[in-house]
Amino acid sequence: MTSIQLFQWVELKFDVPNSLVKKGDKGVVLEYLKPTKKQSEPGYNLEVFKDGETLDIISISISWVIPLPEMWGENQYDHLKLKEMT
Repeated sequence: MTSIQLFQWVELKFDVPNSLVKKGDKGVVLEYLKPTKKQSEPGYNLEVFKDGETLDIISISISWVIPLPEMWGENQYDHLKLKEMT
């Protein structure tokens, strides 16, 4: 399993039910979520972006994301980079 760091960009593998977030959307990891009794797989809280704007903040299982090499804040023009990624 690839280790994903806080503020690392990820790509969604699946559409998120009952959400505007779709497969291929990109987001930034905000928090690591430990497994619970209801959810045995650990996960992440993500801020998902579309066209340079926040689309949603979601909680997702780690198996639902693909890590990307970029980290939020690497570039002072992240909002421009984000538009290039979408």
